[in-house]
Amino acid sequence: MVAIKKIDEKIVYENPIPLLRSRQAKFPGLALLPSGELIGLFEMGEAFDSADSSIYITRSLDKGKSWQFQGDLYDQSLLPTGLNVSEYLKPTLLDDGSLVAVGYRFHRPDPDTPIGNTETGGLLPGDNIISFSEDDGKTWSIPEVIDRGCSELIETSGPCIQSQSGDLIAIGCPLKCWDGSNPIGQTGVLLRSKDKGKTWDSSGRFFDTPQKNVSPFESRICEMAPGRLVTIAWAFNISENRHLPNLVTVSHDDGYSWSEPIDTGHMAQASNLMSLGDDLLLTIHAHRAGEVGLTVRLVDFKNDQWRVREETVIWGAAQSQVTSKNFIEQFGDLKFGQPSLLRLNDNEVLATHWCVENGMHKIKTHRLELTL
Repeated sequence: MVAIKKIDEKIVYENPIPLLRSRQAKFPGLALLPSGELIGLFEMGEAFDSADSSIYITRSLDKGKSWQFQGDLYDQSLLPTGLNVSEYLKPTLLDDGSLVAVGYRFHRPDPDTPIGNTETGGLLPGDNIISFSEDDGKTWSIPEVIDRGCSELIETSGPCIQSQSGDLIAIGCPLKCWDGSNPIGQTGVLLRSKDKGKTWDSSGRFFDTPQKNVSPFESRICEMAPGRLVTIAWAFNISENRHLPNLVTVSHDDGYSWSEPIDTGHMAQASNLMSLGDDLLLTIHAHRAGEVGLTVRLVDFKNDQWRVREETVIWGAAQSQVTSKNFIEQFGDLKFGQPSLLRLNDNEVLATHWCVENGMHKIKTHRLELTL
């Protein structure tokens, strides 16, 4: 019998004194350390788009049952004079026990200018970045810029993976420049490092359509077997302002070549996936139409065919938010997202996401028990 059972639900972070100040927490990423501790990174600021947004650390000593807020990732006053940024980073544990956090940041010279330009569909300029930790995430280096090889910022909103080859692989979608320009088109950019994040090659592509008008937003990647990589994306037809089902691509050569996009049939937005061994995937999807909420699915992916064996809703929201607005205009409507999955042991998985409850952005986890 196959079963996915939710055991508990915990709050990783919420504003402890909302009557005194606004603290909106979003975009979490977790990693399991060799010691058994969990470390979480998340972005927090005064509002969803506010220029004071930065990365904070939280830690659990009991596999996610309770969390201790640690503070800032690093001291932003150490950045070059005049460089004000909003950053988004997700952690990855490497095979040598060190941690890297890959992501991106927007430049915020004017705190009154929002990140997105609703007239052009473009976004503020910024950098793809990486930070390093050698002490279980207690301290982190000042983020360094990754050469992305194009004028567009790449939405590396998920963690990188370290494949069996030892390479670090990060993926993302080009975000239109502030003026709406998009020279490389809507495609899936694969960044690869062969030296544990010191240098990167951005020439790879994991997702493409002939018209280059489908955006693989919020792309995530996992390795099912040595060299067999799978990605999942929130697919959005940017020329028609139309959501598509989650699309998947597959590589059998460590990410050097990829399949055509595979239609999962799931009308979800931000999604994520992890390997359970053999041909099994566990996936999580943010549905904002139909049965609105977070759905976890057990997928048999034998022969690269998408077959759902079991599914369950683990968290539900109050209303549907699918609209005909362009991608930038939809930012203000988002009330939950960026779900992820972290395997704790053979039969327990921790699902994580951000959501708005009682008017506050907070980070939550859901402990899942798997029976396969």
